[in-house]
Amino acid sequence: MSDKQFLTLPESPTSFEELIEDNGYFVDKTVFIKTVFTDPAKILIFTRPRRFGKTLLITMFESFLKIDPEKPFDNSKQLELFKGTKILEDQEFCSKFMGQYPVIDITLKDVDGDNFEEAYKMFADIVFDVSKRYSYLLNSNKLDESDKVILRQLTDINYLEDINNSQRVKNSLKHLSSFLYKEYGKYPILLIDEYDVPLANASYHDIQNTKLYGEDKEFKADYHSRMVTLMKGFLGILKDKNALTKTIITGCLKVAKNSLFTGVNNFTVNSVVDKEKKYTSIIGFTKDETYQFLEDYELDDYAQKVKEHYDGYKFYDKEMFCPWDVVKFVRKNFEFKQSGELSEIETGNYWDGTTSDKSLSGYIGYLTDNDNQKMQDLVDGKSISFKLNESMNYDTLSEHNSDDFWSLLLHTGYLTLDWEKTDDEELSKDHTSNKKVFARIPNLEILDCFDTNIKARFSDVVKKDNLALNIANALLEGNVDFVQNKLGPLLRSFVSVRDTATKAPHENYYHGFLNGIFTNCKDNLEEYHSNYESGDGYADITFNNLGGTRACVIEIKVCKEKESRAKKANEAIEQILEKHYADAIFEDENITSVNAVGIAFSGKNCFITCKKIK
Repeated sequence: MSDKQFLTLPESPTSFEELIEDNGYFVDKTVFIKTVFTDPAKILIFTRPRRFGKTLLITMFESFLKIDPEKPFDNSKQLELFKGTKILEDQEFCSKFMGQYPVIDITLKDVDGDNFEEAYKMFADIVFDVSKRYSYLLNSNKLDESDKVILRQLTDINYLEDINNSQRVKNSLKHLSSFLYKEYGKYPILLIDEYDVPLANASYHDIQNTKLYGEDKEFKADYHSRMVTLMKGFLGILKDKNALTKTIITGCLKVAKNSLFTGVNNFTVNSVVDKEKKYTSIIGFTKDETYQFLEDYELDDYAQKVKEHYDGYKFYDKEMFCPWDVVKFVRKNFEFKQSGELSEIETGNYWDGTTSDKSLSGYIGYLTDNDNQKMQDLVDGKSISFKLNESMNYDTLSEHNSDDFWSLLLHTGYLTLDWEKTDDEELSKDHTSNKKVFARIPNLEILDCFDTNIKARFSDVVKKDNLALNIANALLEGNVDFVQNKLGPLLRSFVSVRDTATKAPHENYYHGFLNGIFTNCKDNLEEYHSNYESGDGYADITFNNLGGTRACVIEIKVCKEKESRAKKANEAIEQILEKHYADAIFEDENITSVNAVGIAFSGKNCFITCKKIK
């Protein structure tokens, strides 16, 4: 084991301050403090995928800027906290900004609920938590009594949770800004993290509830619209150019101005499709930062594996890694490297499951054949093109525009822009939609996410109304018409995820397609086997009904473009008989009925034939 001293790697630090106080490893992004706070834009919105480090950035800003209420304008705490970082080299900037501003720091990542009323309480709780930080102002001689009445209300959770007092919640930022200005003589800096989460969650629940209740007059899909109204009021302070020194906002999507920022001017948005070089590496790890990280923990031998699994994002001129993945990789494998257990070192998939991206699920069942082909192209390592919607209204997601789906995938980290194929002129267009762009899957981890998620949505469909079991029973009964009617739409609605690591025969992914169906009803079948050695070869799929009285033997064929599917299906039946795939089944005296099934696939179509052989 190395004698080198290593910094700690916290599981999931909640803030910059916590990371530093725990002696944690920190990739120094402090130079961006000056870049951001000398930018002439009064409002800056940064949109990046989840788990890229937006929260750490926001809390770093807060720690650097905020006034210490016990020692106003004394920056000694910051000098200690930021010791050794690049920003301290700029003494002039530090003297003007470090510890010199009141800061309102708020995160909206936890605002959720099955309905608006539940979400409102979550929102009110967050306002309460923020306001409570400034309860010391109740003792201030610079606030008048009417100010203190309002502040007492803002620090009364029961008052705020009462939806009849929602106006106070909407105006909370205006009030806090006013109080802080009176106390310190400076307009505060506002920091908002994950601003779009409440809208994304609201949209998801509206879509789900509409599916459940349809046109029920008692139900209105107004959760999202009510959340927009609440947040418009809450962010109304942004319309007042004098109420704040500066505002920094982070999220996944740039929400359309007419949805949330009506009347707000002088703001700049930096997203994954912007060409502003000064901000491309502000969030996420660059290649150099990642490789230095690996070297610092003596894992640089695995740089290529880390690159294959977690790299591939391109934010204009910078090749970027997902920090969450890199940190998780190092944290999990560092001890193995130190103990010499090198065989245990592996690149796991850490990103999938850390983010719900609920809005994506609303598209399930609405994608077209063309969309499914695009999905297949992505899985096969190709780039796809679509019309980018850069500024989205979450309430329009229910319209299931496929371009919005691909735009969502791009903004949420499932895709990255293919800059070589995307025309610069397209991105330079003033409008925020109808820009033709090319995108691709960035790395192996996300490729696996596609595989997993596609299979999951496939599973949800085949489980519905016992579809998988009904297909299995129909084959046992010889009802090929039923199976034909059900398999055809499934093939056309769901992309087949091929083994992209090898040039596998097409039979393999059609075999996987059928396995994916029957896996969802195995508990209701007996003796289910895939590639089962029997007779003079291997039967593709065999299974019995519960009780073991009926059996089915399936052989899969793939047709070339001009071949007859019916002919191929009959050849499959002949193969079952000639190679005696059912001989072992015949030996079971309890089985009174055996069906040989031939299925011939070509593209998104199939033909099924069945012959009773016992």
